[in-house]
Amino acid sequence: MSKVRVFRCRICGDPYIGTDAPTRCPFCGAVTEYFVMAEDWNPNEFNVELSDVARADLEAALKLELDNTAFYSCAVDAAKEAGDEYGLAKFKALKKVENEHASSICKFLKIDKPSLESVPCSSEFKANSQEGWEREDRAIKAYTKFRDETTEERLKEFFGALVEIEKDHLDLHAENLEE
Repeated sequence: MSKVRVFRCRICGDPYIGTDAPTRCPFCGAVTEYFVMAEDWNPNEFNVELSDVARADLEAALKLELDNTAFYSCAVDAAKEAGDEYGLAKFKALKKVENEHASSICKFLKIDKPSLESVPCSSEFKANSQEGWEREDRAIKAYTKFRDETTEERLKEFFGALVEIEKDHLDLHAENLEE
């Protein structure tokens, strides 16, 4: 039997306990390659000297993530109201991941996470999946641009990981739209 160990995700900073690093971070969705053993964790992962461009990009990313978190929160409520267990699970998981992304961005910006503002959604699962697809597509385009224009290597890595994660979300929504 394998020994249980402690890992840290370099994208969100959260710890994970298991025999191996997970295939996806249960908090932010990052792939295995972003995990390190806890004893190898660099406590300065989020201490990056930010250029004006990087700061502006992180602030724009924070707005996107908070808005998406609020949208998915609405979609969770709509799924509950409809008695849709799959929709509830899907939108709740997406809400948690987007919220974790917002928390990670706040670590780079050295700010407290702002409160969520209310965002409307549909009462229909398919319409919320379509809106989710559009939101994830906008995020991918923004994060690709931010990754490509930043000079900070750590932010290139961070935005690159967000692109990977949001592409998974896009694919998830696309599957639900095909049904």
